[in-house]
Amino acid sequence: MSGDVLIEVRGLVTRFGDHVVHDGLNLEVMRGEILGVVGGSGSGKSVLLNTIIGLKQPDGGEILFEGRRLSEMDREERHALETRWGVTFQYGALFSSLTVRENVSAPLREHVSMSPKLMREIADLKIALAGLGVEARDKFPSELSGGMKKRAALARALALDPDILFLDEPTAGLDPIAAGVVDNTIKELRETLGLTVFLVTHDLDSLHAICDRVAVIADKRIAAVAPIPELLKHSHPWIQEYFKGPRGRAALGG
Repeated sequence: MSGDVLIEVRGLVTRFGDHVVHDGLNLEVMRGEILGVVGGSGSGKSVLLNTIIGLKQPDGGEILFEGRRLSEMDREERHALETRWGVTFQYGALFSSLTVRENVSAPLREHVSMSPKLMREIADLKIALAGLGVEARDKFPSELSGGMKKRAALARALALDPDILFLDEPTAGLDPIAAGVVDNTIKELRETLGLTVFLVTHDLDSLHAICDRVAVIADKRIAAVAPIPELLKHSHPWIQEYFKGPRGRAALGG
């Protein structure tokens, strides 16, 4: 971690009708860190991710990227910013009618002018970076295992050489071995490319294996954000139950 703030969320309020999801949520994402985001069902983990990347407009508060308010950026500035981050959604969201290579090429076709040959070469590089072999290039999503789909989605998120990855449940539904491969890939990408990673997950093994800090959403706000050893000492009852319950003790090796 470099120690400087890349993203700052100030006093965020999000709601759906009368249902308030976040009420005065504050969070800082540091450049170069892998930040895990956890919380109970319905706490708004994915809503927070979607609000930061602009898929949902905040109902209050503000979001800053490198000190600039997103709400004050014009369309061109916002478009340029969005090319600096890569996103994977919980179920991969791959285009079922496109091959892996075509899926990874999709952001390039949308945002960059280049020859088809160069586009294929870049897509193949990203596929390799995500840990997939050459045999995966021409497969369709329906022909991939769960772990391969996750890595294909990760390759697509890398297409535009982002500074930050937003990953929503990247190991959900995977067996422990496949999940471990995805975790290792994320960690290696951070180390080799200097990425910042915003990781929404409920996977305790992932949190322990790759996260520098973990932010806990509880009571509609960030109840705590710290490395796991510090969170284990926190008095909040949800944090205690989550990290020191049976699954939490198993992840700790206890």
